Amino acid sequence: MGNFKLDGKTIAIGALLILAAVIFLPQILGNNNADPTPTAVPQGQANPRDTTINTDDGIELGLAVATTNLDRNGCAVDNTSTFPAGTRVLYVVAEDSVVAQGTDVFVRWYYEGQVYEESDEITADQNYTDTCIGFSLEADEINALRAGDYEAEFIVNGNPANTVDFLVQ
Repeated sequence: MGNFKLDGKTIAIGALLILAAVIFLPQILGNNNADPTPTAVPQGQANPRDTTINTDDGIELGLAVATTNLDRNGCAVDNTSTFPAGTRVLYVVAEDSVVAQGTDVFVRWYYEGQVYEESDEITADQNYTDTCIGFSLEADEINALRAGDYEAEFIVNGNPANTVDFLVQ
């Protein structure tokens, strides 16, 4: 090996180079699996990666009700848990809701305990307070909603939220 000396200084330099390569090469080559530092979200806006529902996010769904009549603001005129045979359309509404801009909401409909369909997702285009969030369920090919037990589950930013149960006779 000629003039190569393996002393303590040479071993220390080699170990330091190996340690530096283990630490820095993954970052340089883009294989850093460390979680990124979360960024702050301005107050009053929903964090689109945050799928929790709580008042800190500015999201608070009101009481969920079922109805066949809406007022001009999209709020339930009355609410019921039983609809007559032949009902062609009904609505579920989360009353008096507070929703931050960017919040995604849709309703998952269940019929007899099984997923029946999902509504289109809506995204809040601004901050809303004391608002009604409504979705409709319309008759299928038989021109009336099927008789049976239904449940409507509001899904907010991907998480289940308020539900309302009702019966079509």
